[in-house]
Parts: sequence; structure tokens; C-alpha cells
Amino acid sequence: MPTTSMTLTALHPPRSARAVRLAAAALLAVATLAGCSPERLAGNDALPPDVPDPATTHTPAGALAMYRGAIVQLRSAFGGRPESFVPITGLLTDEVRSNDVNQSSTVTDPMLIDSRFLPEDPGIGGDSTTPEPIRQLYGYLQKTRGQAREARGALRAYAPDSSSALTGHLDAVEGYADVFLADLFCSGVPLSTLDFDGDFTYAAGSSTEEVYERAIALFDSALALSSDSMRIMNLARVGKGRALLALGRYGDAAQAVADVPDDFQYALRYDNSTPSGTVDVTGNRTFAYQDFGSGVFGVNLTMTDAEGGNGLPFISSRDPRSAWVNDGVNHNGVTRIAPAKYSLDGSGSIVLADGIEARLIEAEAQLNGAAAGDWLATLNALRTDGTFDTQRDPVDTTKTDTLWHAGKGGVAGLAPLTDPGTPEGRVDILFQERGYWLFLTGHRQGDLRRLIRQYGRQAERVYPTGAYPGAFNAYGSDVTAPIPGAERVNNPLFTGCRSRGA
Repeated sequence: MPTTSMTLTALHPPRSARAVRLAAAALLAVATLAGCSPERLAGNDALPPDVPDPATTHTPAGALAMYRGAIVQLRSAFGGRPESFVPITGLLTDEVRSNDVNQSSTVTDPMLIDSRFLPEDPGIGGDSTTPEPIRQLYGYLQKTRGQAREARGALRAYAPDSSSALTGHLDAVEGYADVFLADLFCSGVPLSTLDFDGDFTYAAGSSTEEVYERAIALFDSALALSSDSMRIMNLARVGKGRALLALGRYGDAAQAVADVPDDFQYALRYDNSTPSGTVDVTGNRTFAYQDFGSGVFGVNLTMTDAEGGNGLPFISSRDPRSAWVNDGVNHNGVTRIAPAKYSLDGSGSIVLADGIEARLIEAEAQLNGAAAGDWLATLNALRTDGTFDTQRDPVDTTKTDTLWHAGKGGVAGLAPLTDPGTPEGRVDILFQERGYWLFLTGHRQGDLRRLIRQYGRQAERVYPTGAYPGAFNAYGSDVTAPIPGAERVNNPLFTGCRSRGA
């Protein structure tokens, strides 16, 4: 169904159709993803094909299926597809580059994102200027928010005896969706809501700060509900610390993550499957595609080295945290450099939150004088108190994955850091360490915006800039993604981005 030409009825379906939304197999349609026509949802017509009868979902088992569906929706929004959060933010920053570069006469959506040309669409006639992957990602994130809210209501209504940590987990899921919206999109994100078995309520655009504040409230709720699950507690603690850090509340951020152990890790697992009978070459893979003619896998985004002059030297540094493998040359003559931390067949996990991030949050609070301890000692402890495990790539055994684990000894190739002696140099080191430790886990966009917003740096010193090896030949100036124009068309309270700045 189309996602860009919907009526208000489709966005706010009549109550008689709300049972349809409860079906775990039918992912929730919120905001710009309410693509079903009102004719299919109106009145007392038969349920659409492939939508389970609500009687099968208004049960404890059905509520648990909705809970699992919300986790799956977060996974899709976070990684596994070219339009997911991790690859899109990697493109916009300095982590990866489109394989479409060196095409002098073609401008593709990945190139637009990579070169920071992301104009805001006026909403007239759909989304004529917003790159399709941005529209899709926005929909995924809003869909994650709505799915989590519906699943929460289903658990309370039909599985009241289930662990409260399940409900807390859903709060954390929605909180992370809010963080991703705040990290990537312009100020002015609408946080519309759908109450379980109730009404859809439109919201006007919230400022970036307000979206982070909303995420913090959700993480607090997750913490209150999840006392019987340390895994969910720690997920919420790291998420809360991340949102507080984005607001410049360094001491509060450090306090939020203080109890997160070094070896905590919450990762979302991806595989290399492709649905039967489809021509989708990305499937559920991480940074990978499959050539169906040969059956060979390859990387669909290439790593970059000091991109645009300001980027980190992820390749030439030979830092084990951004280890890479040469994946050959594409049809444009571009060498594809694959991140070794992710298997070339697209299977594996992407870390959403872990003890490393908790310690990095504490180090930043210490650097800003908002927490006890020495920032440099905290960073050096990370470099010396962990180890890398090497795993063979299941497709090409000459290639490896590199995974970091805390608390197991030394890390080869990571010498202790020294104090550069200047405030600016210290900030450089801190964000360099964040860039390597959190490489391709969806943190870089938020970090670069924080360098502008909280540390007073100009965008031209932070994001890749200058000449671009693509059709436009130069980087643009955008540091955020616009809200898709369909939101302006369908949401009567939304009038556009408040600000496109950091």
C-alpha cells in the first residue's frame, strides 16, 4: 500500500477497525505509515486478507506475540536494511559511504544522504525531495513507537500476570525510538500517540530537547517496572544516560549509568535471510547484499577514511575497533571496504547498548567536571581492560569478525592515551574514542550534533565537507534529516521543522 498519499481517515481509522490493529502479524500503522485505504477499514466489513481475527490476539498468547512484534519492529528500525538507523546515520556522518560514488551523471538517494543534501519537502504533492530511505526510516521509528504502545496495552489487558519487566521492556523500546528520532531528524518531531483500544491523537512538532525528555520519562518507567530483569534495567539505564548526555546533563547521565556493569551488552540479532519469492536483495542483513546470480555476498556500503577532511581515519588508523576487510571493486571501480565487525553475509548482531557506552558516558561527565574520577583514566581503563575475540566469516573463512568484550585482559594495538593538555584536544580525544568504540552502532550522528550544540563547534569542522566524489561534487550543509512531507499533509498540527540546525 502507498505511504505518501493517505487521508486523515486512514491515519485515524474508525473504532470498529481498531481490532485489526491488535493483530500481531499486522504491524501498527502510525503517522505516515497508515497506508491502508479507509474503504478497507470502514464499517463492519470482513477483515482484510492475512489479518488474524482479533479473538486470536485478545489472549495472553496474543499479547505476548504483540510484545515480540514490537521488539522485531525496533530491530528493523535499528539495522538490517539500507534504510535502517545505523546505516543511514553512518552515511550522513563519516562512517560509511555509498557505493554509488564516482557516477558523474547519476544522483541516488544514498548519495544525497552521504553528501548531506536533504532538503525539507513542503508536503505539496507528497515527498518530491525527501530521499526515500529517510521517509522509510521515519516511518519505521514512528511505527516502533506505536507498536510498543499497543503491545503495552495488550499485556495489561490480556496478560496481567506476565512479568512487569515485559512492559518495562516496551517502554525502553519506545524510548530508543524517540532517541533515534531526536538524533537524526530536525527539531520539530511529532510524537503522536495511539492508545490501546482507544484513540489516535495527533501531536504538533516537539523540539529536539522535548523528544529527549520524553525518552527519559520512558526509560524511568522502564526502570520502575523492570526490577526483576537486570538486562532490561541496564538497557534502560544506558538509554537514559544517552538521552541525558544529549541534553548536556552530564552529572545526571553519569549517575544514570553508574550501576551498569562493564560486561553488560544488549544486542539485536540479524540474519542473512531473504523472504521466499522476493527480489529484495537486502533481506534482514546488516550492511550486506547477495548477488542471486552467483550467490556471493558483498558489502552494500563501503567504509570511509577521514571522509571530507573531518572524518576519523577508520581505515588508515588500523584501529582494531574499526577493523576492515577488502571486499573487491564494484561496477563503478570503487573499492568496497567492509567493516570486519559485521559478517559479509549480513548475519550477526548490532549492539544497541552496553557497558562500554556506560563508561564513555561517565568519562564525558568527568571531563566536564560533573562526576568524580579522571576522564583519561576511565578511557584508558576501557583500552586496557578488554579483549577482542576473532570469529571466522562463515562465507569466506579468510575473513573475520571482530567483537569486543569487557573485563578479559589487554587489547592488542591500543596503547594508553596521553593528555593533550588543552580543553579542545581533550574533547577531540573523547569523541575520537566514542567514534571507535561505538563504530557503526548508530551513535555517531548524535555525537556530531552534540559537538556543535554543546561544545560550540561549527558544522564545517565536524561533518565531512569540501569536495564530494559524486554527481554534486561537493558536500551540502544539512546536519539533520527533514520530517517527510506526508506528515505535513496528514497531520493537521504539524507545520514543518522548527529548525534544521544541530
